Amino acid sequence: MKNESFWVIGSGTLSLDDSSTLALLYQPLIGSDSHGLYLFLSSLVNAKNYQSELYNKGFLLDALNIKEKPLNDALGKLEAVGLLTTYQKTSVYMYRLSMPLTPKQFFLDGILGSFLKSEIGETNFNLLFERFSTPEIHREGYENITKSFDQVYQVKTLDSVETSMHIIGRKNGSGVIINQDFKLDTLFEILPVRLQRKRIFTKKIQTQIASIMYVYGFTLDDMKQILTEAYDEEHSALFYERINLFASKYHEKHNGKETLDIDLKGDTERPKLSEFSPQDLISHYAPKMTNSAFALQTIRQFVERNAVDVGIINAVIIICLRIKPDLPNLNYLEKVLNTLIQKGVTTEAEAYDYIMKDPEPKQTKKSYYTKEKRVAAVPEWMDEFKTLLESGD
Repeated sequence: MKNESFWVIGSGTLSLDDSSTLALLYQPLIGSDSHGLYLFLSSLVNAKNYQSELYNKGFLLDALNIKEKPLNDALGKLEAVGLLTTYQKTSVYMYRLSMPLTPKQFFLDGILGSFLKSEIGETNFNLLFERFSTPEIHREGYENITKSFDQVYQVKTLDSVETSMHIIGRKNGSGVIINQDFKLDTLFEILPVRLQRKRIFTKKIQTQIASIMYVYGFTLDDMKQILTEAYDEEHSALFYERINLFASKYHEKHNGKETLDIDLKGDTERPKLSEFSPQDLISHYAPKMTNSAFALQTIRQFVERNAVDVGIINAVIIICLRIKPDLPNLNYLEKVLNTLIQKGVTTEAEAYDYIMKDPEPKQTKKSYYTKEKRVAAVPEWMDEFKTLLESGD
């Protein structure tokens, strides 16, 4: 880290509402270190051009009185919830800060809202919901008589604005998404006629559908029900938020049903790693995971940042869940992925062969007074990745 440096790009000035959202909604998820880091990086940004000077990365450690590993963890959490985007050019890092979601966007996000409730409990969640809620103002009996632009101004000739300069604009966090190809035509065939309009399904909506189907393991029929309930012609502008909301409700409603039983070793025919969803892997390898919602959120971020085969992604998840009871953070997942790639594991078949290597029994010393303890065999790669995950480098 001695030769590494960084600079920060902002997306606007935090308002009082933004600060409240960060402190009350984001902080329970990301912790005080990440919250403080976000505010510190924001303070480095020049209010005139929304850019900071170039700093040595060790400056962050000294100024925040924090060690390298907690700093990386804090950065990873900001990235995972959409508040920070990191770019690297040789030894220089560019941190792009995004403004927090509005309270409405946060609560309606299928992952963030649900994860907040699981972290602080339903009672506290309801308190925060009331804190950011106001009674709806009824407009019954009122007529909208607002004038349009062309009713007030007469336009003759307008010169278009041309400039090579960057125009400053607020960039809100994107919430939790993954970037995965999705063929809309296969879904269109089973949708109700009222939804068979491609203009409704923008690229953002299509990406959202792909993310939800991948993370929750939904089928096309599941997605049909969610979209049918989510789309309301009178509130079409809220389609994105309503999809997240109804997907979360649908998942909670059906989460008690039997899950797919995974036994990779016992199959007579080689299974395809890419056919398993993150939900399947968590249910099999970590059924007692305390923060499955956060794990799914981390996986979505992991997929978005790394354009590799889904089979490789699932191999990384399996490796981590066989070592730790809870899924490690984004930085650790990428460490494991990079290690696999360095070992030449770049296809789904290679990933399957690697994680299914025959286990090596650990040798135990015999004792004169006690019987020899039988130790479960583990794959030969287990110790290597365990050391990697526990290291702070």
